[in-house]
Amino acid sequence: MQLHNQPSVSVIIVNFNGERYLANCLTSVLNTAYSNLEVILVDNGSSDSSMEIAQAFKGDSRLKLVQSQVNVGFSGGNNLGFNHSSGDYIAFLNNDTIVEPDWLSRLVEAMQNDDTIGLAQSKILTIDGKKIQTVGWLFSNYLITKHQLCENKPCTLKLQPVFEISFVCGASMIIKRELVDEIGLFDSTIPFYYDDTLLSLKAWLAGKRVVTVSNSKIRHVGGASSAWNIELITLNLLKAKICLMFDTYYHLDELARAISVNVLSTTVNALFSLKRKNIEIIYANTQGFVWGLKNFRYLWQNRLNRWSKSKISAEKLKEKFVRISLPLPFYVMPSKLANDSFVSEVIKYEKKLLQVCPILATDSSGLFCLEKNR
Repeated sequence: MQLHNQPSVSVIIVNFNGERYLANCLTSVLNTAYSNLEVILVDNGSSDSSMEIAQAFKGDSRLKLVQSQVNVGFSGGNNLGFNHSSGDYIAFLNNDTIVEPDWLSRLVEAMQNDDTIGLAQSKILTIDGKKIQTVGWLFSNYLITKHQLCENKPCTLKLQPVFEISFVCGASMIIKRELVDEIGLFDSTIPFYYDDTLLSLKAWLAGKRVVTVSNSKIRHVGGASSAWNIELITLNLLKAKICLMFDTYYHLDELARAISVNVLSTTVNALFSLKRKNIEIIYANTQGFVWGLKNFRYLWQNRLNRWSKSKISAEKLKEKFVRISLPLPFYVMPSKLANDSFVSEVIKYEKKLLQVCPILATDSSGLFCLEKNR
């Protein structure tokens, strides 16, 4: 697919020790069927052969290499890449992805056709292309639980071309430069697990929609540049959630309720972690709450700054950012019980995303419309 008047796009790829995936990623991106683009590879202080692999692509003038001597995280790396970019649109892409030739033109077309869209993601498939990895995320009330839409469903699932989500998956997302100039990019204070949610929240606050463009498709390994450290992951996820609570709930009574419910839910699950001897999870959650207390001034100042520029009401933000509501008792249950209840609500939401297609098939649940393989 070719757009007649192609705006310029900067594709930013952050890499850390991604030698196993980088060649496939760069090959697919540089073969994208979109002529007006630059590709900015930010290396986060890799110790493997990533830069030697990247140098093999330097014959393509569209590729820029930016090196950081230390790992500044996903947030810091993307901010660094943005500082070297010039595109009218900024696309962020993980280094462990392989893109379809029209992935970018589909995203840009959707953005150009609807100026209410502020941030958009692709339909993200597993690396073998057989299953959906995610078409976006949904949050529950109080931000207790989040879930990927259509996870592990067939890749042929026929979805609406564009639909709203709570927040995007940062593996493949696009935003206009003029919106970045207005709302800023990522907060490097939390280098992981806060980037795509924060950018989504700021887009909603700016009065823009956060969507998935389902005919833009990429394949994704997932977690390729992250060391699996359950303590670090738990800590950063809780820090991100604390930040989001302060930014999402404008009214003080709602903020207090969200904090209280999260503390209660975390405490209940900590007791079950203790029973299973998962001491590192309890320690990480304790660290997270201590971090929140120590950084209260930072959290409050961010809250004031965000809402001073808001173009959306507090009620509208909750409607858009918090998509699933469950009764309070569900959040003081063990996490598996609460999650199962949440998933059932997610399935109801997924049914609304289905596009009526002329040739129908269903999976074993009878819920999903599939495209006939050609």
